[in-house]
Amino acid sequence: MMSRRFVLLGLAGLVLCLGLAGPAQASHHYVVETSGNLPPDIDKMVAAAGGSLKRAMPEIGLAVAAADDPSFAGKLASNSKVVSVTEDTIVQWVPGPGALAKQTLVGPASGAPEPNPQGAFFFGCQWSLNQIQAPGAWAEDQFGSPEAKVAVLDTGVDPSHIDLNGRVDTAHSASVLTPGSSPCGAPDESSFVDFDFHGTFVSSLITTNNLGIAGVAPKAQVVAVKVLNCQGFGSFGDVIAGIHYASHLDDVQVLNMSLGALIPNNAADKPLIRAIQRAVDFATDHGKLVVAAAGNNGIHLTKNGSVIELPAQANQAAAIYATTITQTLASYTNFGEVTWVGAPGGDLPNPAAPLPNCPRVPPSIQSLIIGACAPALCGTTNRYVLGAGTSFASPLVAAVAELINASRGDEVNPHRVKHILAHTADRIGSDDLFSHGRVNARRAVNPGEDDGGEDN
Repeated sequence: MMSRRFVLLGLAGLVLCLGLAGPAQASHHYVVETSGNLPPDIDKMVAAAGGSLKRAMPEIGLAVAAADDPSFAGKLASNSKVVSVTEDTIVQWVPGPGALAKQTLVGPASGAPEPNPQGAFFFGCQWSLNQIQAPGAWAEDQFGSPEAKVAVLDTGVDPSHIDLNGRVDTAHSASVLTPGSSPCGAPDESSFVDFDFHGTFVSSLITTNNLGIAGVAPKAQVVAVKVLNCQGFGSFGDVIAGIHYASHLDDVQVLNMSLGALIPNNAADKPLIRAIQRAVDFATDHGKLVVAAAGNNGIHLTKNGSVIELPAQANQAAAIYATTITQTLASYTNFGEVTWVGAPGGDLPNPAAPLPNCPRVPPSIQSLIIGACAPALCGTTNRYVLGAGTSFASPLVAAVAELINASRGDEVNPHRVKHILAHTADRIGSDDLFSHGRVNARRAVNPGEDDGGEDN
């Protein structure tokens, strides 16, 4: 399972959060895989085997069913149209905030959106934006567009935060959580609002009102698709349903998935691996680039074929590793040629000199990434926190992909955007460690910088 390390101002060091089990459900849930599209009578097939159909995704040949009968899977799998029936797995894709301290950074209390991202209160602390040359993209008048949206598949988002107010497409934001799956109950399950903190933090790295912090694409909008509950848990079925839902949103061109599960790459788990792959393929076929965190296990993914990081290692996804303030691999990041590009994710300890113009952040933790904090963690709105993880590298790349889509319009598709990201990245080391390099926003929006081909 993917852990993510997170620190708040005043906390000594990094807290490593590992999830080992999810909340119990009343009955067993199963991911059902069929050959081709789902049969039109899938509900009757499930009922005949003693279960009930909970969710159908016809175009990708996947469904979620529930049953109390332990023989259900075998009965349904005997149908010639069914490829596999696998008990759904609930994992902690991102950590919850329960054991974390509640000290926060306080930015501006209110204000109208600012046109200049570099005027944000904490911009001097956002070394990550200078490393990826986001100001260079802004100088080219590339701020993103509300018509080229990023779907954030996560714990939800706080749309009332001062930096996210108006930056969230609330009309299309949704929760796909299975009823009964959240310890926070129906309010969490039925709403896209963040009862955790993770999705709000991630969203604020993509777009903001330039008040407390700057986002890479400050004119963009995010669509919150809640696939994880208030403790960061979610089922494979819910994550797949989130990809399926976001794939149908016309204005969405990028899916950011700052979440992941490191699972055995063996026969028992192949059906779940195939299910994630089907969903990512479906998104790609619908013109969406899936950008995913490479994970925080500190392993060379290419040389560890016994495990697989999902959804990052799904074919056609762009797996994002994390770099540091001193332009090295972060100590925790997964890496290797199977990743696509990197982006700043932060790390500790801080080996760099104090940042000039970085108010209220002690130099010892200025090497972390700053983002917006949801009330579930900070107790009130309009607060900011610092953390480290590939979770925070991924949205920087997703935002650059949004800039590419907004600046080049109909000229691009997911494969073309991946190509541009790779061929405009900064080469900062060997391909074995750093893959194609670290993302560069300024070069990515300049049509003269890439060489015209497409990479898959």
